[in-house]
Amino acid sequence: MSEKARDALRFGIVTDIHYNPETETGEQTKAGLERCIEKWTREGAEFVIQLGDLISRQGPETEKDLIAVRDMLARFPGKVYHVAGNHCLAVPPKRYREIMGLDSLYYTFASHGTRFIVLDGMEVSAINEPQTEADRHLLEYYRDVVNAPFYCGAIGSQQLEWLVSELDLALKNEEQVIILSHLPLLKETTDEKHGLLWNHEEVVAILLRYPNVRAVLSGHYHSAAQVVRGGIEFVGVAAFGG
Repeated sequence: MSEKARDALRFGIVTDIHYNPETETGEQTKAGLERCIEKWTREGAEFVIQLGDLISRQGPETEKDLIAVRDMLARFPGKVYHVAGNHCLAVPPKRYREIMGLDSLYYTFASHGTRFIVLDGMEVSAINEPQTEADRHLLEYYRDVVNAPFYCGAIGSQQLEWLVSELDLALKNEEQVIILSHLPLLKETTDEKHGLLWNHEEVVAILLRYPNVRAVLSGHYHSAAQVVRGGIEFVGVAAFGG
């Protein structure tokens, strides 16, 4: 893949919309997203990445809110790729996947010689039943020993194996890699209040083994942040509207 072809990649990105129709900002969300879509379309974005936390409320209103903001983003004429945030999963994960048209909360897609790898950082968390014995021990460790923030989570053992296989394949295919994660992977790109991926050190150690991993894009923190480690650019994207 030529450098010229890679340079042609243009995409939009948004995170932490936290749509709530009962608030003043809820009334502004539709207009704000319309402006984003106009800008993305005008500047030739091929697709849009949504990095999580589409909604804010919990309870019976969550599905309605999720569908409403999903449909706002769907006005973009290209593909919208969704990353699940902790607030998104106020809607049960299975129902969330159905609404968002996802077979899995971790997946990949490629464009212009770049492989995007979407992580599910809430796979092992207070809202998910562990799928393996290893994941059960992982949840118990972070919940009961570390007392990690309950609104964050970890990547499970099977997803870690999948991540390595995808990175191996991307390296073999000479693809550049961008990691997409709602939860930050470095302490420098978040704060104590918001927290980060529980097993971030393990995941970062894996990523640093691959010279083709160029960036990690995350949300959750709400403020912009940028750190380079081992040649990888870790970018915290500022929240929508903030």
